[in-house]
Amino acid sequence: MKLLLLISTLGLSTVSATNISLSPSGGGTYPRLAHLADGSVLGGFTSFRIGAQYLTAVRSTDGGRTWSAWGVISTGTSDINDLDNIALIQLANGDVISTFRNHDKTTARVYTWYRITACISHDSGKTWAFFSQVGDRAANGGNGLWEPFMWISKSGALQVCYASENASNDQDILMRSSTNGGPRQQSTTGRDGMPACTDFTTASGAARVLCVFETTEGTGLFTVKSVLSSDDVGAPYVVTNTSGTLAFSVTTDEDTSAHAWSALFPSQASDPPAWGQKTTVLGTGTVWPSLYSRLDGSNIVLGCGDLDGVKFDNSLSRYLRLDTA
Repeated sequence: MKLLLLISTLGLSTVSATNISLSPSGGGTYPRLAHLADGSVLGGFTSFRIGAQYLTAVRSTDGGRTWSAWGVISTGTSDINDLDNIALIQLANGDVISTFRNHDKTTARVYTWYRITACISHDSGKTWAFFSQVGDRAANGGNGLWEPFMWISKSGALQVCYASENASNDQDILMRSSTNGGPRQQSTTGRDGMPACTDFTTASGAARVLCVFETTEGTGLFTVKSVLSSDDVGAPYVVTNTSGTLAFSVTTDEDTSAHAWSALFPSQASDPPAWGQKTTVLGTGTVWPSLYSRLDGSNIVLGCGDLDGVKFDNSLSRYLRLDTA
C-alpha cells in the first residue's frame, strides 16, 4: 500500500523527493509531530530494542530538515507491555502532553489491561512524568483502546479522541475533554478507528472542525469517512496549512496489489470540504502515516510514515515535504 495525499482541485501540490529519517539511530514506527512555541518541531515514535519498547522523542530546529535525539517518553518490557500509538501537543502554558496506548499482556501475548495514558513534560519534551489515564479497563475479549489523537478546542480545552473496541468487528471513537471529563460517543455497527481532527475556517468565515476516521461500516471493507462539526466537538490524518487548505492523508492499496498503504488528499476550506488532486507521498510499504503543518507561512505540510512496514528491527520513520498553494 502507499501513502496518498488529497488537496483541493483549486490549488497545486508538489511533493519533495527527499526522504529524511526522524530517528538518529534508525528504526522506529508510528511517527507523530507537534509544533512548539519556540519554533522547534517535536517528534515522537515507537522504537524497539532487545526485550524493550521505547516511546522516543526527537527534535528539529530547522523545520524538519534535520533531527536529533531529545528524550524518552516511556519505556516498557516487550514481553509484558505494549507501548505505541503516540500523540503529541503543546498547551498554552508551555507544557507538552503525550498520549499513547499503554497495555499490559502476559508472556503468551494475551492482553490483560488496556490503557490510554497521558504523560507531561515541562521542558519542551526532554523529560517526562506520568500525568493521568485518559481511559483504562481490564481486557475482556475484544475491548481494546487504541490510537489517541489530541487537539485544543476553540474554548481552550484539551480534547482527546481514541478508538474503543466493543468487539472484533465493532469499534467506536470516544472523546474526552480535560474540562468536562466526559466522553462523547456515537455508536455505529461499523468498526471506527484512528481518528484525526483539525480546525478550519470556511470561505464565508464559519468555524468548523473536521474529523476523519477509518471504518468498515456498510461494506465490511476499510473505507475512510469524515464528520463535520460547527460546535467544536469534534486515521487517516488531517491538518490545515497556513493558507487554510486542508490536507488529508490515508493509506490505501486501491492501485497496487502489494500489501502496503499510503495517500494524501487536499481541499480548500469549503463547507463541506471538496477533495481532489490525489498525490502519492510515500511509496508502497508505508504504514501508520501522519501529517504536520508548518506554522511559518510557507504552506508546507510534512508527511510522516513508517516507510518499510512494521518490520521493527529495520523500519525507518521518515518524512516528506508537501507544498500546498
